[in-house]
Amino acid sequence: MKKKTAALNEAEVGGKNTGPKEFAMSLPLQVSGLDSSGHEFSEESHLASISSEEAVFFLKAEVDRQSSLRLVIPLPPKLADGQPLNLVLRGTVMQAVQSALAGVQGHRVRLKLESRYFIGAEES
Repeated sequence: MKKKTAALNEAEVGGKNTGPKEFAMSLPLQVSGLDSSGHEFSEESHLASISSEEAVFFLKAEVDRQSSLRLVIPLPPKLADGQPLNLVLRGTVMQAVQSALAGVQGHRVRLKLESRYFIGAEES
């Protein structure tokens, strides 16, 4: 008779929480959506960090919590197998706070990611 074995995650054996891993990345991106006054905007920014569930970046535009935003991130050739690809993310603003970082004016935005897909660079 074979023994049954069960895999235990680290939390079950007293380890640290193994939630989604967040990666600090400084990639350029294009953000579009509606600002706090209901006007459409499109702004260039830089990604600060990303995980499978959230993205963090800075905006000059003021956006409200629960606003829907679209991010277009041109992938570096090394990440896209030499192809001109953009990663398109859509999500809802979870937090938008005035930035306290020196040299960064605007708002630090935390976006809950809801969809993601790839398109050719010329299709964005």
